[in-house]
Formats: sequence, C-alpha cells, structure tokens
Amino acid sequence: MIKNKLSIFFLLLPVFLIFSETMASACETTQSCADSVINVIPFPNPNPNNPRSPAIVPISASYESQFNSVILTFNQNLGEIEVEILNTFTGFYDSGFIYTQFQSAIIPITGGPGHYIITFTLPSGQQYQGEFDI
Repeated sequence: MIKNKLSIFFLLLPVFLIFSETMASACETTQSCADSVINVIPFPNPNPNNPRSPAIVPISASYESQFNSVILTFNQNLGEIEVEILNTFTGFYDSGFIYTQFQSAIIPITGGPGHYIITFTLPSGQQYQGEFDI
C-alpha cells in the first residue's frame, strides 16, 4: 500500500520542494506549524550499556503537518528498505517498501492522531526506529 502511495508522492516531490520554502517562512512568522524531527536510532540499540555511543544513521526523518506526511532523506542508496508504521493509540498499521535511490521519500500518514512508531529494515536486516506524535 505504501509503494502505491509513494509512486504518487515521488511525482509530487518537486511540487513539495517548491512550496517548502514558502511553508517554512509561514511557519517562522506564525509559529503555528507542528512539524517535528523524528529521532531515528538503531534498533535494537547495539550498545545498551552506553546509550550515548555514536551511531551512523543513514536515514533522516521528519513529520510535516502541512501534508500529514513523514519526509525521509537517505544519505546513501540503501536499496529497497521496508517501512512499518504503527499508531500505538489506535492500532493503525501500514507497511511497504521504499526504493532509496532517489534519496528522499514522502509517506502519507492516514491513521489519524496518536503516537507513532516507524521502523525501517534495511536489506542487511539492520533496523532503525523512530517515534513521533500527531
């Protein structure tokens, strides 16, 4: 399901990039945007005894309230990765695959308000996870 949605959003990505500067300016002046950076970390933590140890995370994510979407950027081509999204309040769950050669992706969130956990699984089996609220 995410794959079909992403193909539409890959086509809309240039439009999003054009309007992102305008939206950023509006958010700065009105302070009304609820965007948030999603802290993506390795999962499970490879160093549980030292949670502050640095890890190179190849995925950056943020929630964009204007589009009710998660915006992903990849610092390298990771191949085809699996993405799972879970709303812990409602039980809404969605999963799919993203091709990272474009170095960015937009995932629409259709599960309504709540606390979300997003999990990324790389072809190697390495997992990364982040949490955000809507």
